[in-house]
Amino acid sequence: MLEENISERNAFVRLICGVSLTACGVGRIAHRPNCWTGHLMIAAGAMKIAEGIFHYCPMKAMFTCNHEHSQ
Repeated sequence: MLEENISERNAFVRLICGVSLTACGVGRIAHRPNCWTGHLMIAAGAMKIAEGIFHYCPMKAMFTCNHEHSQ
């Protein structure tokens, strides 16, 4: 099971940013279907939505894990 590593406020901000990023990506793809930037925006937005829902950031976990082992 994932242990939460971001706060409630941080998770909410990530969720809102993820929804916005996904919506912008969908808008780009609706305008130009072969736009790789739109696909990238949707993928990044989906990742932020998942981080906001689960209150877990893999990058933060990776950096705090490396920091603990180096001391």
